[in-house]
Amino acid sequence: MTVAGRPTRQLAQLAKAHGVQLGYTAQDGRRIRASVDTLTAVLAALGHSASTPSETAAALAAVRERTLRQPLEPVVVQSAGGRISAALTVAATTDLHPCSLTVTREDGQVEHRRLSDVATTVAGHDAADDFVLCDLDLAGFSLPAGYHQIHVDGLGVDAHALLLVPPPRLPAPRPGFGIFAPLYALRGADDWGVGNYTDLAALADAAGKWGGELVGTLPLFAAFFRNPVDPSPYLPASRLFWNELYVDIDVVPELHASDEARRIAESFQPELARLRARPMVDYAAVMSAKRRVLEQCAAALCEQASDRRDRFDSFVKTHPDLERYAEFRAIDERLGTPWPQWSTGAGELPEPVAGDADAARYHRYVQFVAAEQVAAVADRRQRGGAGLYLDLPVGVHPDGYDTWANWQLFASAGVGAPPDAFFSGGQSWGFPPLHPERIRLDGYRYLIDAYRHVLRSARAIRIDHILGLQRLFWIPEGCGAEAGAYVRYRSDELRAIITLEASRAGALVVGEDLGTVSPSIRQAMDRDGILHSFVYQFDASPDDPLPQPRRPSMASLGSHDLPRFAAFWRGDDIADRAGHGLLEQAAADDERDERDRLVTEVLAGAGAGADSPEVADRRTDESARVGLKTCLDALASGSAAYLLVDLADLELETMQDNRPGTGPEADNWRWRLSRPLAEIAADRGVGQLLSDVRTRRSAAAEGAAT
Repeated sequence: MTVAGRPTRQLAQLAKAHGVQLGYTAQDGRRIRASVDTLTAVLAALGHSASTPSETAAALAAVRERTLRQPLEPVVVQSAGGRISAALTVAATTDLHPCSLTVTREDGQVEHRRLSDVATTVAGHDAADDFVLCDLDLAGFSLPAGYHQIHVDGLGVDAHALLLVPPPRLPAPRPGFGIFAPLYALRGADDWGVGNYTDLAALADAAGKWGGELVGTLPLFAAFFRNPVDPSPYLPASRLFWNELYVDIDVVPELHASDEARRIAESFQPELARLRARPMVDYAAVMSAKRRVLEQCAAALCEQASDRRDRFDSFVKTHPDLERYAEFRAIDERLGTPWPQWSTGAGELPEPVAGDADAARYHRYVQFVAAEQVAAVADRRQRGGAGLYLDLPVGVHPDGYDTWANWQLFASAGVGAPPDAFFSGGQSWGFPPLHPERIRLDGYRYLIDAYRHVLRSARAIRIDHILGLQRLFWIPEGCGAEAGAYVRYRSDELRAIITLEASRAGALVVGEDLGTVSPSIRQAMDRDGILHSFVYQFDASPDDPLPQPRRPSMASLGSHDLPRFAAFWRGDDIADRAGHGLLEQAAADDERDERDRLVTEVLAGAGAGADSPEVADRRTDESARVGLKTCLDALASGSAAYLLVDLADLELETMQDNRPGTGPEADNWRWRLSRPLAEIAADRGVGQLLSDVRTRRSAAAEGAAT
C-alpha cells in the first residue's frame, strides 16, 4: 500500500463495484491509500482484469451487463428492522403488469403476487444505461425465519434469489461460566501422547460438577499430518470433518474385535509410555501409531456384515461429501504433493491405484468413529456435564480438501492483516479468502455446511476474526502485506446465516472482535444477540486493574495467542518478546513498570493475606494464585454473560499455546498440561476456586434477573 499512484476514476469505480476498499485507517490513525498496482492485483484475484484503461472500461461495462442479465441480487436478507425488500433492475421498456413474483418458503409453501403490486420504481429512465431500478416490498408475505426462494417470471431472463429471514435475535444467556483447554493438552491415565475425545468428555463431566455450563477447546477440524507437521488448529484441511488424531482408540469396538489391531496396539506400549511422558505432543509419532491400529480396525469392520457395519454404511450415505473427502485424502497422501500440483487440478482426482481404496476406507472409517466420539461428548450435557463450546477458524489450509472441492469459491490471494506497531511488515495468515461474489451465487452452501457440521454437537460456537464477516485484508499472490487491500463481504447475509443455524441448534454465538473492529460490526452483534469477546489482559491497567466488559461478552483472562496468567503476572511475556527482538529495551522497561503497578493494584484489592511477603513477591506461585483468584472473582461477579476459565491458568502453567509471529522453533500448539485431568478434577483447591466462581456467577445471574 502506498500513497503514490492514485487510481483513475474508472479504476476506483470498478474497485468499489466489487467491494475493494480504496484505503483504510491504520492503527495510528493515518489514512493509507491503495496503490494502482494493489487495486489491479486484488481485482485480478477477484477475476476482473484492469491492468489497462481498455480492460478497466470493459470490466465496468461487464458490471452493467451483468445487472441486466441478473435482475435480482443473488441473495436478499430481511433487515434488522424486519423489512424485506430487494432491488430489481429491468429494461426501461419492460411492462411489469404481466410479470409475477413467487416466494417459495423453505417448507414448500408458495405465495404469488403480481409484480406491479410489489414493485415501486425508485430510479427513472436512464438514457445512457436504458434500465430502471425497482424496489420490491415483500412485507405482505408471511415468512418465518429460514431459507426461502424468490422468483420473478415474465422478464425474459432468469430472476431468482435466496431469501434469508434470520431470527429476530438470539436469546440472551443467563450468566454462567465454562472451562477451556486445548484438547491436545489434556492428559488421561493411558493416553497415546495426546488428549482424546474421551478426555474431552471427562472434562465436560468435571466442568459440570464444578457448576460450569460450557467446556471449550480449540478447533477440532481435520488436519494434515505431513512431515514436517504444522499443528495449527487454525489451518485445517477441512472445516467439514473432524480430526482423527483425537480418536480414543481404546474405546473403539473394532479394537476388541480384531486380533491384529490389538497386537499392533500392544506392540506400541513402550513407545506410548515415552510419548505419554513428554511435555509436548509429538504429532507425527502419535498419528503414525494411531493410524496403524485404526487401519486394522477399519478392515475388521468392513470384513463382515453386522449391525455396526450397517451403521457405518448409513453414516457414509448420509454424509455425501465423505466419499470425495476420503478419496482426496488417499490420493493426497500417495502423491505427497499439494493438489495445485496435480495434473488434474482443482475438483478432479487422478486415476486411483492399488492402495488408494484401503486409504480411502481408513478416512471414511475414522470420520465415522470421530463423529461417534464427538457426539458422545455433546451427550454429556444431557447427563449433567457441560455443553461443547467449539471454535470456527476464519480460513482453511490452501492445499486442503475444502479449497480443492470448492475451488471456484476461493480466490487466488492470501489473507492477513496490514502493518501495525506490533508487526511492522503486516501479517500473512497462510490461507486463501472466499470469493465474496461467488459464495453468494452459490447460496452460501459451503459456509452453511460448515456451520451445520459444528452445530450438530456444539452448545456454543466462537466465530474467529468476526471482522471477516464484513471485510478481509487480501494480499495478492507474491506480495507482502504492505501491498494488500480490504475486500468487503455482505455482513448482513453472513450474520443471518450464522444466527439462523445457531437458533435452530439452540446454541450461543461468540464473535472474536478484539483489536480494531468497526463500530458497525459491534452494533450488529448487539442487534443479533452475538456475544462479544472480552480479554482481561487487553483491558487491565493500573488505573483500572479489574475491568469489566461494557457489552454482553464471553470474558476470559487471556487467549490462545496470549501468555498464561501466571506468565503474565510475573512479566515473563515481556522478557520473552524482548528476547526475540519484538520489543525494544526502553519499551520493555516501560511495560514492566506498568505491569508492576497493575500487580500492585490487583493485590491491593485482594483482601486478607495479600500483603504477606510471599504474596507480594510476584515471582512466587502463591502470589500468582492470589492474583488469579482476585481477577476471576471480579469477572465472575461482574457483567460478563459468560466467563471462560482456562484450565492451564488454574494449574499456573506458563507455556503459551501460540506465540504469534514465531515459527516451529516456538513449539506452538504442542504443550500439554503437567498433571492428568483426573488429578486436576480431584484437586480440592481447584474445586474451591471454581465453587467461588459458581457462587459469584449465580449471584450475577440473580442480579441480572432483577
